[in-house]
Amino acid sequence: MNELKLEVNTTFYCVVGAFVIALLALAGLFTELNLSFLARLQITLASVVTIAFAINFLMSLAGRKRVTLCNQGLSFFSLTGRRHYVPAENIQSIEFVNYVGLTITKVKTQTGVIKLLAFRVRKEQQQRLKNMGYLA
Repeated sequence: MNELKLEVNTTFYCVVGAFVIALLALAGLFTELNLSFLARLQITLASVVTIAFAINFLMSLAGRKRVTLCNQGLSFFSLTGRRHYVPAENIQSIEFVNYVGLTITKVKTQTGVIKLLAFRVRKEQQQRLKNMGYLA
């Protein structure tokens, strides 16, 4: 079996960190403007996002969450932590899209599109995907 594990997309986590910092900065501004409800809402949202992505990042680095492509198909974890498996017969194509330095891997299947944000494919791995028949 030819197995390919995608690596952690650190750019994604940097973008999420910048989003959290922006939320906290706006919360500080709203606190000064006596809009405490909005400030509390933003601080709560920033805290939840930070905790969720910190746990996700640590689990990804530890190898407990990973995306694997092989001859038999695609194996990945959803945002809720459930493991999903897509057989190779259901995968139509794989695309790599860049948005402002953030690489998104789109896996088109018969039932829809799976977008992978937290994991990315290196250039060497793209060649292996071509050899496995996923890329044209």
